[in-house]
Amino acid sequence: MKNSKFLMPMLAFVMAVGMAFANTANDQASAWINLNGVATQLSSDPCQPQGNFNCKVIFEEDEQEEIFEVYTDQSLQTLKRSPINNPYVVPGMPQ
Repeated sequence: MKNSKFLMPMLAFVMAVGMAFANTANDQASAWINLNGVATQLSSDPCQPQGNFNCKVIFEEDEQEEIFEVYTDQSLQTLKRSPINNPYVVPGMPQ
């Protein structure tokens, strides 16, 4: 009984510390578009990995329905790949 009164809080503390470092989420999207000559990062990455086609996006609120090619980084040198040829629809407008 004495051991469990000491061991249980210690075990909970160790687990809490371990879980604090377990989050490996990457909040930054690795998707960029060329918006009027300026590299602009998308808020999320709509492209599915791999494929034979260049990934493209279209913004659902864009009246001109302009299609943007998606790049892997800010340098706009390497196009992202996609398994489908149709552009992905992204919510909002390009900013």
